Amino acid sequence: MRKNRLQLKMMAVFCVFAFTGCQKVPDGVEGNGIMHAQGDLERQVQDIAGADAQERAAGQYQGTVGTGDNKININAEIPPIPDNMYIITLKPDDGLDMDALRAFLDSESGVIEDTSQALCNEIEENDRQNNTVNEYNERFLYTKFGDHSGLRLSDGTKEASFAYHTTASYVDNELREKCLEVYDKDTETLITWDKMEEGSFSANKAGEILLDKVKAVGVSELAFKNIYYIEGSDYSFYHMEFVPVYDGIEVGIGSDSVSLGQVWPNGYASVTQDGVAELNLIDFCGKAADKESVTAISFAQVLKILAQYLDSGMIESDGKIIYDRVELNYYPVPNPTPSEIEYKSQLVLMPMWHIYIPIDEYVNGGYDNAVGRSHICVNAVTGELIETD
Repeated sequence: MRKNRLQLKMMAVFCVFAFTGCQKVPDGVEGNGIMHAQGDLERQVQDIAGADAQERAAGQYQGTVGTGDNKININAEIPPIPDNMYIITLKPDDGLDMDALRAFLDSESGVIEDTSQALCNEIEENDRQNNTVNEYNERFLYTKFGDHSGLRLSDGTKEASFAYHTTASYVDNELREKCLEVYDKDTETLITWDKMEEGSFSANKAGEILLDKVKAVGVSELAFKNIYYIEGSDYSFYHMEFVPVYDGIEVGIGSDSVSLGQVWPNGYASVTQDGVAELNLIDFCGKAADKESVTAISFAQVLKILAQYLDSGMIESDGKIIYDRVELNYYPVPNPTPSEIEYKSQLVLMPMWHIYIPIDEYVNGGYDNAVGRSHICVNAVTGELIETD
């Protein structure tokens, strides 16, 4: 059940600063998360990707890719390709200064305490601890997008923080306590997109409250991934999980875990009728410093490229899985494998075709005995296979 997971999120606000993206160092890691096909296969993929894009319009696709025992089935709505696609370079936002933080805190109190130095000390201590080999000869490393900065203000009830010039956190302790009380007797409901307007306090209304809050950090658009309605006898709220959006395209990593050296901008919030109880924007607030215009390959070209990967054995699938979702996302390109905690001064977003299995089948283990990936991701410019699982 997600109850424990959500409660841990609410109880550990600072952990999003220090531990997001933490991974035990594996024996071997791809350099940048992109698998490079070699020789004839590489040339074949390049030829397909370099051809003029075909069938760029959106529409339903249903079919089988591959032959023999190695094939995949897709039955999904294909999104349109925007007229303008980019490789985006993000950099930390120097505009996340003390004035912006005061607006983000939005306090009516006349007494506000600056605890910025304590926050910087906490970040430094977490860096030190997590760069040290523990008693099991393990070391946990993470990559952060941004610098070593930290700002924090509190009025005794509300607290707001900026870290790295890319990450923001906010909590209203009075509202948060009300939400925590609901967990003891909650009824949790996953909100589907056709139910967003239902109820006296709808998910759409909660989304409006959240958007009004994040405008203080320069965010004007969110892509919601999951929304849960947690209902108590006396109080209710929404738990909302989301990612940033650039030029109408949302950011994704193509899997359910962050690999070593990777940064994944994402956020979550608890929203009540009375306002935002808790909000975390993790590596979320970078500003676009450079945008290189590129041409995205069409989904018809993706299908031809997938056939090459299946034929070569780079993708293995017994055909039992049906992929029912296709998205065009921005993929945060990972660093080469770091040997220590790393702070990235910029984050590159690359267009990516993302093909994945039904969420309920993944959660319930419907394809546990099938051979295949839960996600298939292809670089939408070069056609290279992105290793995500």
